[in-house]
Amino acid sequence: MFTYKAVEENSEVIACDIARYLFQGEVVEAPPGSHAPCAISNAAQSNPGIVIVSSDSSLMSDFQLWRADMATMSALEARAKNVCVAEAKNENGEPVPAQQPHIKSRGLGGAVAGLAQVTPQGQAIGAALALFSSSQTVNSTVGTVENPALINEVARELRSLNVLVLVPELYNPGSLGPADYTNSPYLQNLENFNSSYEKCTTAKAGYPENAPEAASINSLIGSMDAFLKGVMAGPAPAASAEDTSDATNAPSHFAAIFTADEVAKQMGFTGNGASGASPTWQHVLWLKALESGGSVDRQSNLFGTKITFGGGAVDSYSVFRLNGQLVCSGNVFNFQSPVRTKDLQKTFRAMPIDNPAHPPMLHSTCGQLP
Repeated sequence: MFTYKAVEENSEVIACDIARYLFQGEVVEAPPGSHAPCAISNAAQSNPGIVIVSSDSSLMSDFQLWRADMATMSALEARAKNVCVAEAKNENGEPVPAQQPHIKSRGLGGAVAGLAQVTPQGQAIGAALALFSSSQTVNSTVGTVENPALINEVARELRSLNVLVLVPELYNPGSLGPADYTNSPYLQNLENFNSSYEKCTTAKAGYPENAPEAASINSLIGSMDAFLKGVMAGPAPAASAEDTSDATNAPSHFAAIFTADEVAKQMGFTGNGASGASPTWQHVLWLKALESGGSVDRQSNLFGTKITFGGGAVDSYSVFRLNGQLVCSGNVFNFQSPVRTKDLQKTFRAMPIDNPAHPPMLHSTCGQLP
């Protein structure tokens, strides 16, 4: 009990510290009757948002896959504009009518159309992967026993301070809502990529097989095929017998990408993602419950046994801008010194001694950094 009370008090300190920076104001005591742990005076910002990730979250790696795929598609599309536009000519310099290309069935066009007909997110991902001729096993990403408790506490306190919060590892945006693939940055880019692929296949059919232009187009199509093979790949095989369960639970490449794509869409990414997130979502909060636990101390002597209870928690956090710059970081700790059984209920229900507006346990604050 004292452990989770310590986590709650730590979360109040963390939330007030972060809100101070996001609103560019000063932390003051909350008015009587307020559900917020503190208040922010002279706020220069309104409705800021922050994405919370724990030390166990896969969001960062999923987003790196998403960024890499988006960049690769854009680069290949740019090459296609330069390579797949030349008109074939015969020996006399006359244009040669293009032959009808034999396009390999890759299922991309049908995939996007099929995705639009499916509404639940879980079914949609499964349908997409089936159309892509790939298999999928989706595993929910959660933290340790301590991390979800810390995330929930901090998220609640931030919301009470009017900060918008995304926690993808606890609930990924749109997971149980209607699917809207028309606004998916990734699938829109994938559809454009498919059009470029077909354009290259058509252009290739207008050249003799030994023509230099055909070789360039073949090279580009080979790069496109390699990219698609990676996108449609299932989970990586287990390295050993002991790793079989991890490989089975790992999501496929596309499932990880689609998870990140939903977050990107919620954050305001559009097109090929180059424009970045909206001004609201410019910060990431990293959380980790370092240590926590309780203690039961029994002391016996001639006159009997005395039992006391204690507990506490140590939590760490860092705030980053999306460009990777560290805004601030700190460690927060809280401990209840041992109390006797007869004082247990009274001590547990007592208001905390420390004030989140003036926390002595905070070693590094956002407000003190630029």
